[in-house]
Amino acid sequence: MQTSAKAESYDSALKPWMAVYENCPASSKNIYIYGPRIFKALYEATPDAAKKKEYLDKTMEIYDTRIKYYGEDDAKGTILAYKAYDYMELMGEKTDQAVVYDWLGEAIGEMKGNMNPLDAYSYYMVASLSQYLSDNSKKDQYLKDYFAVVGYVDQAIANAKSANDQANADYLGMVKDGIVKGFVNSGAGDCKTLTEYYADKVEPNKANKEFLNEVINALGSVGCSETDLYFAASEYLYRLEPSAGAAIGLANKSLRDKDYDTALKYYDEAANLETDKNKASDYMMQLAGIFSNQRNFAKARQAAIEATAYNPNNGEAYILIAQLYASSANNIFSEPEKAGLVYLVAVDKLQKARAVDPSVASKANSLINRYSAAFMDTETAFMMGIKSGETVFIPGWIGESTTVRLR
Repeated sequence: MQTSAKAESYDSALKPWMAVYENCPASSKNIYIYGPRIFKALYEATPDAAKKKEYLDKTMEIYDTRIKYYGEDDAKGTILAYKAYDYMELMGEKTDQAVVYDWLGEAIGEMKGNMNPLDAYSYYMVASLSQYLSDNSKKDQYLKDYFAVVGYVDQAIANAKSANDQANADYLGMVKDGIVKGFVNSGAGDCKTLTEYYADKVEPNKANKEFLNEVINALGSVGCSETDLYFAASEYLYRLEPSAGAAIGLANKSLRDKDYDTALKYYDEAANLETDKNKASDYMMQLAGIFSNQRNFAKARQAAIEATAYNPNNGEAYILIAQLYASSANNIFSEPEKAGLVYLVAVDKLQKARAVDPSVASKANSLINRYSAAFMDTETAFMMGIKSGETVFIPGWIGESTTVRLR
């Protein structure tokens, strides 16, 4: 049987396979490896609709029997996923997404963040979305599925990274991007919808950390992080267990209420608690923005520098520092003619920005052109005894040295 199946002589493999399957179903896992191949080939080969149904049903039955006899050896969720895959392959455009939804839902429910195959998350959310689009009364179920699965994928990514499996981490990142894109385009996840969905659920769950995290992540994912509901969930969560998500919610609330000192405290705490370095970097940039608006340029620069410590490729941090320097150009030297020297250190930061972060190159180049036009001119430099190429120190709160360039 195994030899015939390996050679893809499925007609000749059928009889011996059936004998083993019916009489010794627990004798070898190979029964369940080659069985689906045999019946899928027979399905494709026959034009008879009744036969096709028979072969389809048999293929599905084989997976159920495999779970019965080898469910301890192989993850049940994995077997169910491959059952769903073969069903989709054979049914093609006639696939019943409700069937796929049930099987993959059970599979993912079993395995959560350890799902294998990895793309089962995608197929499950396609099935969930398909049902919502055909029946809007299933919106709540789709929302619940979305946030649960995104959480599982995030955990799967973390698992892959912990195992130094960057290939799987990258693939899961693409899986997640597809799921998020489907959610955003579905119309189910706008701020109004999510606020209405969670409005009467936060208070009864104010002691449920898992639920409060779900609310914060859900609202944040659609840019709904400045609502009373978001703030309430953040406050309850923070009381239970200070976390980056809760702290950022309280920071946003303080910012809305113009309580800047409290906002600064929570942004700093959020960055310290955040395990995602890119997010922590973003939080420090928000902190830098507050200091900048308060005209406290030294603290704004320090926050931006800390942002680059979390994410060395944060070009926006270097751009902000450059803009802070440029804003101080007329206040550093007692001689107004030397203002052009301050723009030198601003351009230094812009060059650093585009070097570490190509995504900000256009913005950095635009500012470089503008600030370079404000460099000291050669005539003024001659009169002040300043030469191109020499080192000059920019005093005051900037406190940096740079190389003189003239226009």
